[in-house]
Amino acid sequence: MVNTGVYVRVSTDEQVREGYSIRAQEEKLRAYATLKEWRIYSVYADEGISGKDIDGRPAIKQLIADVTSGKIKNVLVYKIDRLTRSTKNLIELVEIFNNHHCAFNSLQESIDTSSATGRMFLKIVGIFAEFERENLAERVRLGMERKAKEGYALCSFTPSYGYNRENGNKIQEIENEEAAIVQRVFNMYLHDDFSYTQIADTLNAENISTKFNKKWAVGTIRRMLSNPNYVGRVRYATDDTTRYFEADGHHEAIINETTYYQVQEKIGKVERVSRTKHPTSGVYFCGVLHCHLCGAKYSTHWNYKKTERSADGRRPAAYPSYRCTSAFKKCCTAKIIAHSKVERAFEEYIAHYEDFNLLDKVEADKPKIDNSAEIAAIAAEIRQIEKKTEEIMSLFVTNTIDFVTYQGMVKISNERRGELEARLILLQNAQQEKAVIYTVSDIIANFRDNWAVLDGEQRLQFVQKFIKKL
Repeated sequence: MVNTGVYVRVSTDEQVREGYSIRAQEEKLRAYATLKEWRIYSVYADEGISGKDIDGRPAIKQLIADVTSGKIKNVLVYKIDRLTRSTKNLIELVEIFNNHHCAFNSLQESIDTSSATGRMFLKIVGIFAEFERENLAERVRLGMERKAKEGYALCSFTPSYGYNRENGNKIQEIENEEAAIVQRVFNMYLHDDFSYTQIADTLNAENISTKFNKKWAVGTIRRMLSNPNYVGRVRYATDDTTRYFEADGHHEAIINETTYYQVQEKIGKVERVSRTKHPTSGVYFCGVLHCHLCGAKYSTHWNYKKTERSADGRRPAAYPSYRCTSAFKKCCTAKIIAHSKVERAFEEYIAHYEDFNLLDKVEADKPKIDNSAEIAAIAAEIRQIEKKTEEIMSLFVTNTIDFVTYQGMVKISNERRGELEARLILLQNAQQEKAVIYTVSDIIANFRDNWAVLDGEQRLQFVQKFIKKL
């Protein structure tokens, strides 16, 4: 009598839909083995596990081990897709069986691999099994996409922080304690001018945990601030830009739209500088300092004084510096430069630079100039830009344009508005009987004196907001 290994498998959905219970499969296979006068060596059962691959299926791994050790010479399954739904895995398994002189039989398809016809038919059936699995995955994807378009949050992994969704409910509900934290995070970023790191550090210091009871990280804060779920919208395919879309949701918003889009605009401005490492109050030129040889950005680097650890346990002194990112990759010969040297060079640059062109030199006792017509024209254009900005936001809210397009249009509008407002101030000052006189040297001296009294954190904020490149 041939030692036969009986393999049975079922996933929960299949058992409910088609009645492929483990017990039903085993009973039929035992009866078939008796009819064939095969001796059942063991029954290998994987219950509640998908058949798309072999990984994570302990029973089939044990079956393979018993085949390779020669304990069984025949494998019997109820149906091909019980063994696997992958053509690749199916061919690999059949080769293992053939190499160890082990036959393979499927009850439903009446397949016997002891013949060439049976082996060919086995591969054909496997192809259709894989097609069915891919077709099912596509139907599931289309169903999820349709659900998102109808305004229901998928919550396929977990609801966004600030929301919960009970089993059986389509609409997520606000979790009040978490929602208060979400509102606080938006307020800290928008109104308190906190960075991602500062927000995360604040929440961690107060022992406020994430949805998964973990510490807050910079990425977690950034994703929260960019999540349209908080203004009552749902999104789909966040990892695939070609399929990504947003739709109006049925759930209640936690953040009002004005606050949310102001945050998005601020994020767009701050993230225009891509840094290799995040700047801190000790190395605030990181991200804007570029190599004069190759043009690459400088990253932070710390030099440690080579001294023994002192008796009181103090560590060797650390000195901040900057290193060319291309030099680190051996593509540039630029040397490491200390932060203190960059600081002195920057201050010297400001002290001696005489071509700011911020304002023209103006003579004292300048007569009053009538610029009312130009002032009125500029004011009208500013109002027009404000109206246009509202229209752009409306297009984004109604999903007519995507977020990237929205960012680009708003950026252009803001730049033009800034130019007009600066010009408007100059014209208004020029209309005074005796205009306040600012010369280039006045501006430089004022800037230099103010820079000297700023602390590290204030200098960091200044560099981030007003300096694009050094």
